[in-house]
Amino acid sequence: MNKLISNADRFLNAYAQIEQSLRKIVAPDRYLKFFELVRCACKSEPLVRQYKVDLLEFGELRNAIVHNRTDGRVIAEPDDEAVAAIERIATHLVEPPRVLPLFKKNVLTVDVQDPIDKAVKLLYHYSLSQLPVAEKGITVALLTTNTITRWLGKCFEKKVFSEETAVKEVLKYTEHDDNFRFISAVATLFEVQDLFYRYYQQGRRLDAILITSSGSLAEPLLGIVTMRDLPLVQKELF
Repeated sequence: MNKLISNADRFLNAYAQIEQSLRKIVAPDRYLKFFELVRCACKSEPLVRQYKVDLLEFGELRNAIVHNRTDGRVIAEPDDEAVAAIERIATHLVEPPRVLPLFKKNVLTVDVQDPIDKAVKLLYHYSLSQLPVAEKGITVALLTTNTITRWLGKCFEKKVFSEETAVKEVLKYTEHDDNFRFISAVATLFEVQDLFYRYYQQGRRLDAILITSSGSLAEPLLGIVTMRDLPLVQKELF
């Protein structure tokens, strides 16, 4: 009968995977210790930023395991919770969950020249809060229910309203022009989470993340992630 792998060995195996992944991310031109790799990788990798504190603590635990062996015996044995945590991080670094196929869908859009009533009907019929807006086949804006509400407020104030008003005129009432971002089809869910969080930190609202093949606005939309999708993102990551 094969002896079951110990928690210490499982921990060290996961640690080695993480260290290897960090070196690929940082690509240092000299030897860097584990804590240095973590801090450097934080600059470009959202997953590492999220787990920075855990990774630094795991580095200390790893040293305790490796340097406190006597006669092949491990003095510091990580518990099940620590092992499960480091293995989860290792798995995410090696094979991070990506936006596709989870958020792949047929994205409804309107053109800047379309009448606003077309957009409103789409929003109502499909229970949406936003619609990407295209001009000559290129996505140039995001029309939201908040923008439409502000436009309607102005219409009531002037006592002038036309359902034939072009979408481009309604877009003039957008609170923030940068209320959407593009990401590539291979972007990770950690990048999605990080984008929403960075907007929140800056006191801004990110209404949607649009997915294209390479993250270019000139490419067809492959999917969309909105704020209401954040619980699903969290579920996939934890």
